[in-house]
Amino acid sequence: MEIEVLRFEHPFLYLDGSIGRYLSSYLHQLGASTVIVEKHYVDRDFLIDYAKFYARSFSAPERFTKRLHFFSLEFTKTELEKALSGNQSAIKRLYTSYLGFIVLKPIKGADGGPLVGRTVLKTYPKKADSDTRTFLTHKCKACLYGIPLDVDTLPFQTQDMAVAACATTSLWISLHPLSALFQVPMLSPAEITERAVTFPGEERNFPSFGLNIGQMINFINSIGLDTENINVIREDNEVVPNAVRAYIAAGIPIIACLILSKGGKQCDYHAAVISGYRTDVNGKIKELYVHDDQIGPYSRVKSSEPSFRIWENEWIKYGGYGEVRVERLLVPIYPKIRLTFGRIYSVYLKERDKISAQGFGCNFFLTQVNQYKYFLLSRKLKDKPTILVEPLPRFIWVIRAYLNNEPILDILYDGTEVFPKKLLTVNFCA
Repeated sequence: MEIEVLRFEHPFLYLDGSIGRYLSSYLHQLGASTVIVEKHYVDRDFLIDYAKFYARSFSAPERFTKRLHFFSLEFTKTELEKALSGNQSAIKRLYTSYLGFIVLKPIKGADGGPLVGRTVLKTYPKKADSDTRTFLTHKCKACLYGIPLDVDTLPFQTQDMAVAACATTSLWISLHPLSALFQVPMLSPAEITERAVTFPGEERNFPSFGLNIGQMINFINSIGLDTENINVIREDNEVVPNAVRAYIAAGIPIIACLILSKGGKQCDYHAAVISGYRTDVNGKIKELYVHDDQIGPYSRVKSSEPSFRIWENEWIKYGGYGEVRVERLLVPIYPKIRLTFGRIYSVYLKERDKISAQGFGCNFFLTQVNQYKYFLLSRKLKDKPTILVEPLPRFIWVIRAYLNNEPILDILYDGTEVFPKKLLTVNFCA
């Protein structure tokens, strides 16, 4: 089969429709220069969905997809052939400039563009002027004609109304970090919908009209996890940014359940995965990044209020909606993390008031003992050897006091207890 090597130009030829235009713009910001097109690619998720749904259609689409690989360096077909011949210098150029890939399904979406399948693209840079970006990522591997490539990111794909609307797609996105953390099974969108709808809803199962909250929780339970259901409306004004910081630190995805309104009236419900955030020099969250199956990966969300209950994004700019409001956050959680968000959050609010009164900043987060002790190894602290050998539970909630983004004090709580149990206090040296 002939190898196709193209120069990336914004907008890019293969990326059509609204999501295609977003992806083209995103890749342009990442500095994409070259594209390699795999024209006969077998995508696992699409193959399963094909067998479960499309294969039984009268006019079934083909089984194969296209996979587009993107690179920041310019190179020609001749240079690619050198890499395929084993030239280590050419292979290194491919590896070091790799930005990720996009799978295009042989199916058209409502906007006329091809449906975007599994998409693995590099994140925005971690530093932005004096701000810091934090993303939910894990290592995603690819093999290009035998050449191993990888990128740290969170996979994305668009909704396919035949087998998976927005809620199913959000669950599919969430499975990737959950699989790495808790070894839950990786399932295709159709398989997710099949499990979710064992809890009955009012609509057809296939084609999928979307899952309700009960069906989403039913799916999460079916893979051996539990669910934190955080009602944003009932909590204090900072619950969204606090929950985002707390769970992304642990590598756990957060599904935002949204209400879209026009003219003051609720019109639609939507679900998206919060995949990162941006903080200023004082540690304040000023921007969220969201995997939205009708916009794209790491789409920017701003808010006119620090609570981030009301979102400003493409739904307002281009979708014709007047308001995007967060109704609740769903967090898939390991059952042994028994200390619920609500119970530790009330403790955090009390400690924050005390710490703030002393002129320090304060946040809290969930972590695992090995990850936390690894962090302590590189820090100056009192009684360091004693703290490192102290037996601790696998999951820990940490309330941290900091100054100029440097930790001053950590208060540790047992994440495996039902009620808040203080373990110890860690004092950092200046």
